[in-house]
Amino acid sequence: MKLKPGVRVSGIRAEMALAAYVAEGIWRDQGQELVITSITEGKHSRGSLHYQGAAMDLRIWNIDAHRAQRDLLDRLGEDYDVVLERDHIHCEFQPKTGY
Repeated sequence: MKLKPGVRVSGIRAEMALAAYVAEGIWRDQGQELVITSITEGKHSRGSLHYQGAAMDLRIWNIDAHRAQRDLLDRLGEDYDVVLERDHIHCEFQPKTGY
């Protein structure tokens, strides 16, 4: 696993560290290295969970992105949203019920 230059991990939630660990295995299964392209830095929509350390973007070069999205959803469960964007997978921790 590696971070794109400039990616900041300061303030990342433990739930996202777990998601990165899970994603690393999925990318490895497809013969690729996971690259995280954004966590708490960058420009995102107002109210984005990136700014709370509860979201990250994952590079999808040279992988079956649809399969990676399905595998992430399956392994992380319903407390995570995993959205396949045009050039990355957006993964966020957003529980639907209180803890």
